[in-house]
Amino acid sequence: MSDVQFTAEAALNFGPANADHQVVLILNLGCPDSRQWYLNNRQALFFATDSGSIKLQLKFWNKPVADLANGNIANKFIDYSQPKAALAYIDAVYAQQNELNAAVDAIEFIKTNFKTSTTTEPATIAAIDTEVAHNQITSLPTVIFDDQIYAEDTLVPLTTLLDN
Repeated sequence: MSDVQFTAEAALNFGPANADHQVVLILNLGCPDSRQWYLNNRQALFFATDSGSIKLQLKFWNKPVADLANGNIANKFIDYSQPKAALAYIDAVYAQQNELNAAVDAIEFIKTNFKTSTTTEPATIAAIDTEVAHNQITSLPTVIFDDQIYAEDTLVPLTTLLDN
């Protein structure tokens, strides 16, 4: 797809704007596959951003699927204006994802366990939904590496993409 378009405004942004590679990750805090890919690649992602190799955008999509309902709620507590604090929240939620997904009251679970009340701006959520639809993203997780979309059967570790 040659017209892949994502904005930095509706993302957690890491790494220099002039990095060698542009990476956009579409994740969901309630999705076990998102958690697995993120945790397996987290160290490589942030080593590459810190070394200036990649410009990373993290976007959390509220995919309308019943199994992701609590993850969609958790996504709404990401503070996109505070990337470092948001990373701590993301790591904490992924560490307790099973409990989050089992929670009867996800909002209470989040407020109690993560001591947060900040919510994502509705405009940010709408922008992510628009970008996901425009770019025909249908699965979680999705990795966009230099405008090439990787998902499901084509999803590979970040190190594989960097080595090519």
